[in-house]
Amino acid sequence: MRANELRLTAVGANVQGFVGPAAETVDAMIKAVPFGALVLAYIDPYNLEHLSFSIIERLSKLQHVDFAIHFSLMDLTRNIDMELDPQRDRFDHALPGWRSRVPTDELAKSSLPGWFFNAWCDAMRDLGFKVSGQMPHITDGKGRTIYRLVFLSRHELPDRIWGDIARSRNLDLFST
Repeated sequence: MRANELRLTAVGANVQGFVGPAAETVDAMIKAVPFGALVLAYIDPYNLEHLSFSIIERLSKLQHVDFAIHFSLMDLTRNIDMELDPQRDRFDHALPGWRSRVPTDELAKSSLPGWFFNAWCDAMRDLGFKVSGQMPHITDGKGRTIYRLVFLSRHELPDRIWGDIARSRNLDLFST
């Protein structure tokens, strides 16, 4: 984080760093944002265990916030069947209460990742966000999807801008 601070300060940016786990620093970050500021929250968790609905919910209190979120499809696809076990809780931070809502008697195991992702998108809509239809699949270079880059906004303009950026002719911008 300090390296980012130094790079941004070197080009004249007004930077305020917050050191520590996001769950502990998010409220201080929110307080530091000027009222009415346009905000883009970029969330890049290592895996679904670290994608926190609570943090997104708290950041959603900002008046003009949009989100670009890496949603780990690889972790979801590999592990969702194990996460049905109530003794495990790796995905509970991403979508609280999901296990009690999943229709396990109606879904094949292969459909669980799609169900979870759609339920997560619904939770984002419940926070008042539009989930962009443009969600680039980021691959590992061998054609396997690692994550989707999901964009959330409350207003039409940022969604239109995102849609232009994320269209197929621009997908090389997202190459790994």
